[in-house]
Amino acid sequence: MKKSCFKALILLILVFLICTGIFCAYAETAKSQPAACAVIEDISGNKYFSKVKEALSKAEKSIYLTMYFVNFDPKSRKSPISELVEEVVNAHKRGVKVKVILDQNISFVEWEGRGGKWEREAKNDPLFVYLKKQGIEAYYDNLFVVTHSKAIVIDEEVVILGSANWTESSLRRNWEASCLIRSKELAKQLLEDFSKITIDYEASILDEERMPPVRLSDSFLKDSSFAPRMVTARDETAFDLYLLLLRTFNGNPEGRVDIDYKSISSTLGLNEKFSYVSARDILREALVRFDERYKLIIREKQPPKSPYCLLLNYPDKKPYILPQEKYCSIPDEYWQYGWNKRLSFPEKYFFLINLCKAGASRGRVWTGYRKGLMEEFSLSRDTIIRGMKGLRRLNIIEIEYPPYPEGGGFAQRAPMRFRLLGLYSPERLQQEKERLAKLYGREHFEQAHKYAEIVYKDNDIQVIEDIIKKMEEYGAEQVAQAFGKVSHRSPDNPKRSYKYVVGILQTEAEEEK
Repeated sequence: MKKSCFKALILLILVFLICTGIFCAYAETAKSQPAACAVIEDISGNKYFSKVKEALSKAEKSIYLTMYFVNFDPKSRKSPISELVEEVVNAHKRGVKVKVILDQNISFVEWEGRGGKWEREAKNDPLFVYLKKQGIEAYYDNLFVVTHSKAIVIDEEVVILGSANWTESSLRRNWEASCLIRSKELAKQLLEDFSKITIDYEASILDEERMPPVRLSDSFLKDSSFAPRMVTARDETAFDLYLLLLRTFNGNPEGRVDIDYKSISSTLGLNEKFSYVSARDILREALVRFDERYKLIIREKQPPKSPYCLLLNYPDKKPYILPQEKYCSIPDEYWQYGWNKRLSFPEKYFFLINLCKAGASRGRVWTGYRKGLMEEFSLSRDTIIRGMKGLRRLNIIEIEYPPYPEGGGFAQRAPMRFRLLGLYSPERLQQEKERLAKLYGREHFEQAHKYAEIVYKDNDIQVIEDIIKKMEEYGAEQVAQAFGKVSHRSPDNPKRSYKYVVGILQTEAEEEK
């Protein structure tokens, strides 16, 4: 056993040396300049914990850590996992730059054949939440890529690599092959690799880090006197303004909201299209409609100051209070990321319908029929379809269409399944696309982006990267054929999906074996 362990260790170290090209040598050149020298220390087995803890405690400038699984329990303060985590936290407290990337632990339970389902096990959530609350820069990786590495880079020189996760079994019972390498060159290369890991930025935000959501009564969306009437009248300005007034409302008992025309014009994007005077007049007219047509506010003037309004409850017209039941929560990212200006009117409305039906939590699922939604929200078929298609293309919602009945016809077809993916920063998405183009090459990126468009995932950075990897794994010709098989199918066909494409590739690969 000892001999096999020793051989495994030697093999591990040799792999490190060969892959990185780090070894002590002198170039046989006229200048005879010495190459970089790496000092390697075996920290396998029970030596790992003490050596890693010591290295973390001595960190002076930076700690970069990527880990597949950390079985952290904040209540278990005396476990070896907690001790290592606390060393990371202590380093942060003494001014060391700390960055942690964790795997999302996706279990691809049915990612075979043509099902392509997955589950997020969330095993790293306790550590992620703890680190974030300590003010540490912590992130989750791309859903479609398993970040299986267990690597630490300290002060851009000390590198710790091996097979050990931070778990009780790895630190106390298993024999894990690990080593500590002192090499600035290797540290530099690993940090470059870390920078190439695709981050799921939206999954890396805690709920408490977000601004409080805005509560919107379901009746505003469903009562034909309010939002449906605005859609019919194409009164998008009134719709946008009302949501913004609710966002501005501070909970006072009068329902009072002061009107700042300049600020409102900027938030709604009117200042990008009109002069200040024109934008102010547009907003004034919208306030009049709120008062006289929709009966949602009472306008109050106070010359020479800007006016204010009193929000009203409906249908009793009493001073507005925050709804306590039957409401949806609009995330503040709706305004922060500028989606209130980017989305079309049907897309905005259908986004709110998703919040109403599924809640604001990322990944919430609900089912429904198109006809049922038309009746429930007093909307036309065209508005529903345009809203659905737009949000699907933008990767804000995911739609799973049911199979067609064997006997034909649509009457017996099961309801559609909607999944709210949440809002993201369009600017950050563009940055990530440019990063992928630089990392994999513009030609490969553009081809993957083109394929992603076929399955309505051209705004999903994780799918685009996964397609690039699929081209490397299965070959460009096989991937082209797989997408070609789904490209001619109608948008509401369940086979017009990326999961189905993956299923085709895997099935054909199995058949070739």
